[in-house]
Amino acid sequence: MISMHGDYAEIAALRSALAVAENAFDADAVTAHLTEDAVFMVPDYPVQEGRDACAAFMREAMGWLSAHVDRHIEYVSHEVVVLGDLGFDRGTFSFTVSPKSGGDRSQVTGKYFWLLRRESGAWRVARLAVVQDGDAEEVSAN
Repeated sequence: MISMHGDYAEIAALRSALAVAENAFDADAVTAHLTEDAVFMVPDYPVQEGRDACAAFMREAMGWLSAHVDRHIEYVSHEVVVLGDLGFDRGTFSFTVSPKSGGDRSQVTGKYFWLLRRESGAWRVARLAVVQDGDAEEVSAN
């Protein structure tokens, strides 16, 4: 049996792995951390249901992003709860976006909620909901 301490460390490692994958525009690495029945709810897009749909969405989004912007995301967890083989991670995110064609750098902030499920000993994202905090804010080039 995995200790509660171990679960929290594994969920922190999952959060870190997802940030690394997103920052590398690696949709397949993100998809590897999803359950088969994963659901994505992100602003301005239809709900994506199932790992295949989520993977296609990630490939399309990350393909566009990697071609047009430099982007770096950070997640900060504010609450992790483990209830047997289910759990959740709730927190905030921020990312900077710099157009590759030049122009102003902006920062986007928001909140996330990930419903997690332990499958075959590993924590995976079963449901992902993201809420953006208004419009992106321009940041100085420094």
